[in-house]
Amino acid sequence: MKLNGIDVKLPRKPKGRKVRLPITHAYSRWESATGNGANATLHRQLSLAIARAVQLHGRVRVVSYLPDGIVHHGEWRSV
Repeated sequence: MKLNGIDVKLPRKPKGRKVRLPITHAYSRWESATGNGANATLHRQLSLAIARAVQLHGRVRVVSYLPDGIVHHGEWRSV
């Protein structure tokens, strides 16, 4: 790269390993399954979970993960 007619090299930083940090906030995922609750699959978005549940004539529920490791499962809802 040239800057005002002078060749300039951009500094390159060595890439370090990504460290997996502990979860510090609550988050939710959606779970879809067949009518009897078998073959449950986690989804990040509600729309994807609903689309799969419609194909299976199944159900959807929310799964909440809290920072202290507690997992809350919601009730199954028919689609």
